[in-house]
Amino acid sequence: MKAFLLTFSALALLTTPAAAQLATTAKRPAVVASSTPTADEQLFTGLVEQLGTAIQKHDMAAMAGYMAPEYVHYNPSNSSGNRTEELAYLDKWGPTTVKLVGPVKVNRYGNAAVTVSTSNFSGVENGKAFSNTMQMMIAWVLRDGKWQMAVVQSKMLPA
Repeated sequence: MKAFLLTFSALALLTTPAAAQLATTAKRPAVVASSTPTADEQLFTGLVEQLGTAIQKHDMAAMAGYMAPEYVHYNPSNSSGNRTEELAYLDKWGPTTVKLVGPVKVNRYGNAAVTVSTSNFSGVENGKAFSNTMQMMIAWVLRDGKWQMAVVQSKMLPA
């Protein structure tokens, strides 16, 4: 009797429109990611690389240009900093090398976009060499034809 009820329940579920849609979508082949970056992926990969270059050159004016007035960074130490605080913090950094690791993932919504990227930051701090891998999710806004970071959330990845 239990087997009959289970079979009957499963058949009843499959006759509902949502369940039928789930059943048909489950049979579709998986979408394979293209090896050729999209125009948005190329655009935002370039922007993330330009940010790395500005950090390496210690170019705070360039960094400021990438930050929207409402910029805020939620960082791995569970604190946050606004545009002024972030620029002051970056200005104290010693020589740092920034290398993008892997592709930049992009979700674009008209004049807004969200990217997720991973970069390796290395250099010397207080006389000691360091190398950190950070993942950053950035919310970008397009203003006056220029993409700027409005919100950044970063986390440290295991070595």
